[in-house]
Amino acid sequence: MYDRAMARILLVDDDEPFTEVLGDFLSKRGHAVTVYCDPLEAAQRAADAPPEIAILDFDMPKLNGHELLERLRGMRPLSNMPALFLSGVEALRYATDVPPDPRVRFLRKPVDLGELEGAIRALLDPEGWSRNASGR
Repeated sequence: MYDRAMARILLVDDDEPFTEVLGDFLSKRGHAVTVYCDPLEAAQRAADAPPEIAILDFDMPKLNGHELLERLRGMRPLSNMPALFLSGVEALRYATDVPPDPRVRFLRKPVDLGELEGAIRALLDPEGWSRNASGR
């Protein structure tokens, strides 16, 4: 079970005010948060300070969240990184576009912050990946 209070989080969302609010919230909870509003920049720089988990907007210009996750996981230190997609897109579209993966969850915006914290804890616990393989 994951019990550390702090995680290194990569937060990528093209909505700058949203990333400021969410990044501030996560930082105040003790996490080290690196924020990008440009998914291409995030893809280029993520390996500089490898995150333990990524929180990604699903629907972004230039590169959607799933494409970004694939690029990130193509980097050796991030190949097994869990991710949490946040988006206002329809859950059906997410389910169609993203293959099942116990290391990935989807939360619909506006996100409940308690639910977000629970999802982060669950994703940071590799033992939970097998227990929650069907809980997208």
